[in-house]
Amino acid sequence: MSVRIFLKIFHEGVLNSYLTMRFCRISSSPMSLIPERIAESSASAYFSRIGEIYGGEKDAFLINPFWSEQQRAAAETLIRLYSEKKSTGTPGKIFIASGGSGGRIRFIAHTPETLEASARALIAALNLPSGVPLNGFVCLPPWHVSGLMPWVRSRVSGGKIFVAENGSFREDEILPEFRENSGEFWMNSLVPTQLARLLKRPAGIAWLKKFDFILLGGARVPAELIARAKEEGLNFGIGYGMTETASLVALWRPQDGEMLAGTPLPHAKFFLTPDSRIAIEASSLGETLNENGEILPNPAGRFFTNDEGKIDADGRVIVLGRADRYINSGGEKTDPVLVENVLRAAGAQDALVIGEPDPEWGERVVALVKIPVPENLIEKIKKDLPPWMLPKRLIGVPALPFDAKGKLDKEKLNALLAGNPA
Repeated sequence: MSVRIFLKIFHEGVLNSYLTMRFCRISSSPMSLIPERIAESSASAYFSRIGEIYGGEKDAFLINPFWSEQQRAAAETLIRLYSEKKSTGTPGKIFIASGGSGGRIRFIAHTPETLEASARALIAALNLPSGVPLNGFVCLPPWHVSGLMPWVRSRVSGGKIFVAENGSFREDEILPEFRENSGEFWMNSLVPTQLARLLKRPAGIAWLKKFDFILLGGARVPAELIARAKEEGLNFGIGYGMTETASLVALWRPQDGEMLAGTPLPHAKFFLTPDSRIAIEASSLGETLNENGEILPNPAGRFFTNDEGKIDADGRVIVLGRADRYINSGGEKTDPVLVENVLRAAGAQDALVIGEPDPEWGERVVALVKIPVPENLIEKIKKDLPPWMLPKRLIGVPALPFDAKGKLDKEKLNALLAGNPA
């Protein structure tokens, strides 16, 4: 038995015909123990590969085709270790990379059941009319959970998928036509950078209004961008979720009030640890593949995030900030410690890497380097870091802003940043 899903592909301004994807059970054989590596650079080809494997016995690792050799080697080590331990007869899993920084790649193991639990929860929260499928516009990378889930949601609801090979939305790019009739319900998932670019263009605003719902996520959404989307009358929401939860587990919409408090989706519950970190129970939870190639169950059936937050009287979750130092630029994560080590290896005496607010990317990477700053420092590290991890600002300082106990002194940091405006 197989299920079909229809896709439209938009590539370089050319709209191609619908493709039919067939989902089939894969027969059991020794070859089924060898995981598939999906690494096509074309989004449509990527989804076609997923469709061939989804729901069968083969595991699939979703590889970012633009990883460095170091990152790809780290991924291959994890895949080999996992393959050596996998037993026959177990359902296939979808492994999605999460938080890969430099060579440190981490995979989250999902199943069709966890992915589809997330999809059904959002469909329920959107209150679609009975019998109306959810059609998904995909303009995010399919190897990210944010790009994969529109495909899953449309599959679950029997809808269509429109795949845009290029989602940068630069000013000179053609915006594709996707809607075929007025009775369809179309949803787009965007990161703040994409929305900001589209709102700068009259044609972009008109195009955004063709969507019945726009989901924002992947990075901090600046207040001015929220205000602009409201001003244009867009029907949008901001999701809270991560790879471990198969995308969002809570949703904020403008009608929910000014405070960004996310209402839990039907499949999720929130808890706080004694140190105010957010913990999540959900039927969409994946499991972490550890460095030994072993899948680790979630302790007590919960995923413990690195987000600090609180839960209000109505059960809504409010995210106050990260308990760790990761920087999120347009949906791509940067480990500051990794960048600091690379800067030191390139000749810097000492360095502190931080994230500062950016109206387009959510956050940008900034490096404070103890003077004297080596010449051409950024050029020297380009070969060692992917583009999003390269500091967008480099500030030479006489001393890094740490107190006598070695802790970051935020007052000193703010003073240094104020004295060196962007």
